[in-house]
Amino acid sequence: MKKSTKGAVAAGAAAVLLLGGVGSLAYWSDSTEVDGGTVEAGSLTLSDMTCESTWSEGADADVQLIVPGDTVTKECTGNITMTGDHISADVTLDATSVETAEEAFNDAAPGTPGDEVVITAELTGGGTVSTSGPISVTITVDWPYGTVADNDAQGVSTTALDDLVIQAVQANPHP
Repeated sequence: MKKSTKGAVAAGAAAVLLLGGVGSLAYWSDSTEVDGGTVEAGSLTLSDMTCESTWSEGADADVQLIVPGDTVTKECTGNITMTGDHISADVTLDATSVETAEEAFNDAAPGTPGDEVVITAELTGGGTVSTSGPISVTITVDWPYGTVADNDAQGVSTTALDDLVIQAVQANPHP
């Protein structure tokens, strides 16, 4: 056999081997299950809040009739229970309940921006709760004295303040 024929046969055999091995690959592998250990989800609960029966402004501890220019507050207390290795919570008012309460004032007495009632709440002393136990929240209703002479707000119902909702939301443990 000639060298060129032998070379052609060798090249053909190599091509057949290469094409025949396209779909297969030989290697070893193994797997095993791992022990997941014991881990459970933590929890966050907020007890029913008990609020003072009246609103106050400064030394006046029993505000019955709010007027533009007043900033009244009410203290609410409850208990928060948190379980978890890295848990803390922000305690605020639910945005929907605030919107409803603010509308009770602001729709009845539309004014210029800055003249509208703003309702907020924060932990007494501020900050974020990082341990279980009693908490105190101060709710504030700020009704700025406006520049618009408007009597439409006289007698506006403040029953929407009865429907404010305090909520505890877990703070990001790894911001």
